[in-house]
Amino acid sequence: MNISEQIKPLINEKGINPSELASLVGCSPQYMHNLLKGIRRWNETTLSKTCRALNIEIKLMPRKSKEVENE
Repeated sequence: MNISEQIKPLINEKGINPSELASLVGCSPQYMHNLLKGIRRWNETTLSKTCRALNIEIKLMPRKSKEVENE
């Protein structure tokens, strides 16, 4: 699962851009753009702040058996 690909549509739904999200999260716009492009890796702190800013939560769920077989 690519976290950035899950977060990008949520940013659009909230009517903000990545630079505005960066401001809400407390990081630089360049860092947020790099996260969303997959250049940088998400860490727990940034992911947690991003979830708070977007008013979302991440839930861990077991994979379906076919997903495990394909990897």
